[in-house]
Amino acid sequence: MATVEKLQEHLKTTQSKLAEATKKADAGEVRKQKKKTKRLARKASKISAAEKMVELKKKKKKDRKATSE
Repeated sequence: MATVEKLQEHLKTTQSKLAEATKKADAGEVRKQKKKTKRLARKASKISAAEKMVELKKKKKKDRKATSE
């Protein structure tokens, strides 16, 4: 499974490729890179949210409610 750090690296390279494609005005490539950027961003945020939920589940229910307020 990919780590958040690796996903962030891939996201940065994809964003740079997207910037280059917009300069060239290649519509197909721009669309492809935008989709890839969004997908990688969603995947990275999903993994980090899952890790956060695991940390919250370790706490007692009263403590979880206190931190959310």
